[in-house]
Amino acid sequence: MDNVTAIVLAAGLSRRMGSDNKLLLPVSGEPMIVRTLRAYREFCPNVVVVAGFDAENLAECVRHLGLRLTHNPDFAEGQARSVATGLRAAQGAEHVIVGLGDQPALTRDHLDTLFQRHIAAGGKKITVPHNGTARGNPIVIPGDMIDQMLEDKQNPGCGKFTRERPDLVNLTPLTDAAFFHDVDTPEDYAALSQHLPM
Repeated sequence: MDNVTAIVLAAGLSRRMGSDNKLLLPVSGEPMIVRTLRAYREFCPNVVVVAGFDAENLAECVRHLGLRLTHNPDFAEGQARSVATGLRAAQGAEHVIVGLGDQPALTRDHLDTLFQRHIAAGGKKITVPHNGTARGNPIVIPGDMIDQMLEDKQNPGCGKFTRERPDLVNLTPLTDAAFFHDVDTPEDYAALSQHLPM
């Protein structure tokens, strides 16, 4: 997987969780972000963590993993800015997988499955998990599409781009809930305990 760079978004304000930084909440005996990053590190050696909100505590939390951190100074402006920060850091990669720091149910097997579907489809389009009307995360982007995704200075990144250019998207059917569930609220966190030891 030396031709793949993983970008894990960990810069958000965590507003809906209340006073807690959700990424530092415990899941299976370790912070949520650490559990998530372990899956990505097992999947490929090149992992970029995009930090922003609470960056010092996040950096200290994941320091032992030896991953690359990059800071998004515009993290308060929304996820698109963090995606753009990560994409710029991943330029030169053949494929880029972009995921969320608050998906601790994801495993290396999930990431392997998604990437295999991407390659099986030719690897030339953006591969997006899809189940019914739901789109999931992470997604896989051909590296040669990065510059194109950064052209929109007001709304760079994945969300708007993939909806405006369906011809460049490979919606791949995947039913595992891990692709479609992230943790935004205390209710989400409580529901997570039904599937993972806390």
